[in-house]
Amino acid sequence: MIKSLKILAIVIGGLLALFIVLAITLTLLFDPNDYKKNIIETVKDKTGRELRIEGKLGWSFFPWIGIETGRLELSNAPGFGKEPFASIDSAGAKVALIPLLSKNVVVDTFLLDGLKLNLARNSAGRTNWEDLTAPSKTEKVTEKSAPDSAPAIGGIGINKIDIRSADITWKDQQAGTRYAVRNFDLTTGKILSGQPAEVKLSFDLESGAPPVRKHLSLKSSMNLDLQAQMLDVTNLVLDVDDSRLTGSLGIQNFTGPSYRFDLALNQIDLDRYLTPASAAGAKKADAAPPPPVEIPLSLLRSLNVKGKLQIGKLKALNLHSSDVTIQAAANNGLITLGPNQAKLYSGNYAGRISLDVRGKTPSLSVDESVNGVQLAPMLKDALQFDRFTGTADLSAKVTAQGLDAVRIKETLNGTAAFSVQQGAIKGMDLKKMVDTIKTAQRDNLLQKLTELKPESGDETPFSQLSGTAQIKNGTVQNNDLKIMSPDLVNVSGAGSADLPKETLDYRVTVGQYPVVISGPFSSPKFRVDTSALLKGKVEEKKAEVKEKVEQKLEKKLKDKFKQFK
Repeated sequence: MIKSLKILAIVIGGLLALFIVLAITLTLLFDPNDYKKNIIETVKDKTGRELRIEGKLGWSFFPWIGIETGRLELSNAPGFGKEPFASIDSAGAKVALIPLLSKNVVVDTFLLDGLKLNLARNSAGRTNWEDLTAPSKTEKVTEKSAPDSAPAIGGIGINKIDIRSADITWKDQQAGTRYAVRNFDLTTGKILSGQPAEVKLSFDLESGAPPVRKHLSLKSSMNLDLQAQMLDVTNLVLDVDDSRLTGSLGIQNFTGPSYRFDLALNQIDLDRYLTPASAAGAKKADAAPPPPVEIPLSLLRSLNVKGKLQIGKLKALNLHSSDVTIQAAANNGLITLGPNQAKLYSGNYAGRISLDVRGKTPSLSVDESVNGVQLAPMLKDALQFDRFTGTADLSAKVTAQGLDAVRIKETLNGTAAFSVQQGAIKGMDLKKMVDTIKTAQRDNLLQKLTELKPESGDETPFSQLSGTAQIKNGTVQNNDLKIMSPDLVNVSGAGSADLPKETLDYRVTVGQYPVVISGPFSSPKFRVDTSALLKGKVEEKKAEVKEKVEQKLEKKLKDKFKQFK
């Protein structure tokens, strides 16, 4: 979309310049229609393309030098088919005559109706406008004007720009994508350098196959000062579907731009603009993992940004939040998001994220926490995971390095803490498992108890579950899990989770009965640690024997003591 609008801006600017030049050079002594053939031949000579001019060229002289055209059509580049590269139904511009005497250009109205622009890139990476932007082979290089020479134009003013019903398509064979901007309408008020101008813009954005169309409309006051290299946008109102963005933004220094913004968004569903697979976050077992997406270092290093974005309601990756505040700052390769805050799932989020791309390898730092969130709906929405309920407090401070998500996960290091109140672990009933182990032990069938299979509806209720974790190179190690349950006593846990491989190796001990949980996150296996249990029994027997021996020894000593009396 951004590329399409950039090319549209180039085309509009070129057409505007063309009409201004034609309006200034034409006089009443010449009929522009007499020069159609010359214009067509010149375009052919300079670009190698065919230009069709339908209808008559018209013009006015005083007090405005103006020119109007009917339908124009420019052929496509070789190898891009018979479809025209660009066409317009009509266009026109009028330039005030008197201000030209003082080297000022005042355009009354620039009109462009029915533009059709077809942009394309073939499988080899070549675009169908490269030949138009490259310097002509026959073009002579002219000497630059002396630094102290007077400017050719003192100033430019435009009373109105009116663009109606423009369509721009972008077909990329190399990437296999297609986008289109339909029904593009743009109207402006008076445009003078350094003075605000009212702007109204609307269009439909079409993407995907079958195509999905989104409508966008914009109203704002824009102040463009080319000499000062600045653009200020105030009173912004941008509507996309049911989302409305308001506020202000500014750009300073167009060659090395600095961006500032203060924006508010009423609501947005970001998943609506993602592919179904991306939004769902699901992975098929037999599907090949997608290639890693690398961080665009050159772009991030050039960013100079400072601003704030507030969002009333946000849905992203199927997570719902509200009252979101995001503060962004970027300069010389150091990018910071935060302090940020939001409300989600009856609780609160606070966090700060920084990305340092000043060195060869990007470095990520995250410090985030949530308090009082309802685990069940949050985990179900985010991960389609419904094995925990309760009210949770979670926090994490982690760092990572790398150019893509896979490497970042592998280099994740830091600490985390969790505490969940009044909840349950679904998919496992620790009490039932312990009773099964006791029965097998009583019946001397412990060696045959190779797996503890949960049943539908199994769960372990608890009043509190808490612990801390150490994260090293993507592996989460927890050694201090404590569970307080109305059905169980003395429940503890320790083990690890491998985030890159998404596997568990964990042990929960209920009294003297150890249960091992291992395997993939999505389908873990449960078993009794027989050797540890037998070892525990041996140690228990030793302790009993030792206690009995000590008791007997103590009794004998007492008896001996009585004899001496």
